Amino acid sequence: YGMFFFDQFSNITFSFPTDMFSQGPTLYDSDVANKPGRKNTVNRFGEDCSSPADECFFLHADMLHESPACIGIAHDPEIETAYGSVFWAFDTTGDNGGDGGQLVRFDFSQPHGPGSMDHSVAVVRRYPEVKLYRDTVHSDTHAGMVVHPTKRVLFISNPAKGTVVSVHVDSGTYSRTAREEYPIFSNRLPSFEYSIYECVEQDAEFVSGLDTPTGLALSTDLARLFVAERGGFIRAIDVETGVILSTINVGDRGYTSIGGLSVSPTTGHLHFVDMDSNQVVKIEPESVESCFYDNHVNDDFITRVSEAELLIRNECGETDLFSVSRDYTCQVDATIPNGTLFDQVHTDTGYASDNPDVQSMAGMDEAAALLENRTDCEFDSELNLDALLLGGYYCHKCLPRNEGSSCDAGGVCKNVQWSGFTCDNEYFVDYTYIGGGKDNARLKLSSLHYGKAFAPDEMIELSRGVTYRFTVRTGEGRPVSIGALPQFSAEISVSDSVKSLISVSGVSNGPILVTVDDSTPDCLFISSPRTKCLPLKIEGGSSDCAAIAAEAPKGTAQSSPEFDGWENMNWENSSGEIVGSFLAHSSMMAFLFGFMLMSCRYGS
Repeated sequence: YGMFFFDQFSNITFSFPTDMFSQGPTLYDSDVANKPGRKNTVNRFGEDCSSPADECFFLHADMLHESPACIGIAHDPEIETAYGSVFWAFDTTGDNGGDGGQLVRFDFSQPHGPGSMDHSVAVVRRYPEVKLYRDTVHSDTHAGMVVHPTKRVLFISNPAKGTVVSVHVDSGTYSRTAREEYPIFSNRLPSFEYSIYECVEQDAEFVSGLDTPTGLALSTDLARLFVAERGGFIRAIDVETGVILSTINVGDRGYTSIGGLSVSPTTGHLHFVDMDSNQVVKIEPESVESCFYDNHVNDDFITRVSEAELLIRNECGETDLFSVSRDYTCQVDATIPNGTLFDQVHTDTGYASDNPDVQSMAGMDEAAALLENRTDCEFDSELNLDALLLGGYYCHKCLPRNEGSSCDAGGVCKNVQWSGFTCDNEYFVDYTYIGGGKDNARLKLSSLHYGKAFAPDEMIELSRGVTYRFTVRTGEGRPVSIGALPQFSAEISVSDSVKSLISVSGVSNGPILVTVDDSTPDCLFISSPRTKCLPLKIEGGSSDCAAIAAEAPKGTAQSSPEFDGWENMNWENSSGEIVGSFLAHSSMMAFLFGFMLMSCRYGS
């Protein structure tokens, strides 16, 4: 269906990278090619991501609020629902009594799509009998989950118990509404189903005796379940019996903090995430011992189960009545719900306001305007963070993580009402020329935060302890570098310059991130072939950076194929003389090498 999802521990992302430290799984649409008028990414200013230099943020297609502390989530490959957007989540705080968490099923029955906040059509089911326990030693431990598509069994890592739980996902019976016992939920309309299910068929110790199980993945033949133990072991489990078939020790190779686990659907190779080293690691079959295994299920047992299933099917006409693991004595605890829990208190917007200016570009209602100066940001404050976002605030003192923005470290954001935000540590680098001709080309520096393009003789001072983002928009064939020498270089040597990570051929569309610290020299220079460099003064430096830049010759092309034919290129402006629309960058991957003192990062 072209959807992907994520869930996070007490952390949610809206249209902009604004962490709410609140609740639930978020759904994103990865395919808008065949959906006219739909977009799924925006830049910091709320505009479509259209430039290669844009820093892009996904627009969420839907989100639900019933698992405020989720450490694991899995898609259910069922084919019964209209949108195929059913997910199972490990909610660590689901048990109101404080004794662990529980399993929650989310069905985004009708995703509202980008730009809407309507959560009235969805199905959320809690399974309090499925007891789940997070790792209390390492707060970042992941709990893997995976649904077997043919057995219709959900496998769940239970880190603190050292077990893998198996749950038959199509089992369980409706007991009662969850609205009274779990009063925080996405919508009060009756079309929003929030229920408690009981008598689910499960095996709480399908696999036991594990040391902090984390990631889970199924083999391509669906016969084996791979279970990662955080400390460095990966076990191959027989999906029929839970018997351990084989073990891979990656801890001996330094990987002692395993998180997520996945099997490539095309190659069958096993991949895992090591959290401490921040790596994704592939296990080649040739690098481990061959795994040969036999079916551990007794043939006579299989025969007897098949006979019992056939007998019940012939007698009752149904196929799912027999199970060797179901508790047939279980009775649901049904109660009559309180009718006031289904009162309509929201409006068509999905939030408690009839004023369209709450969510429009037209203006701002009085309540939203008063939010600008609110400073009561404490956890027990009456200030609603949802209200801040819906009031058009994407940078605000009370929003967590750098006031809600994604400014790089040390940057200060400024809200742009209803659109996005700007950062005081972001600058744009463009090409322009004076009087025409390639001999008059120059680099131009501008800032949306300060609302200006800087004159050639106007020098910027960079503060220590701040990471600066220079978004290069010069275009293909016009590479830019930043270094300690006043000339362009595709390969800055350690002896001539600061130690830095640098791209092989400079940057023409994307960011250069410069972290200024105590090792950064007094002057840095933005350079490009055939142009005068732009000096950057470092806070506390005593060198005359402008004089050094003035005495330096224009940047020259290096003897490499990237710059062949430089003299013959078309020297038209890369962005014009006007500081135009907000453009950030979505840096995919950059070719990086060297070691870092100044801590420069480049995107391609």
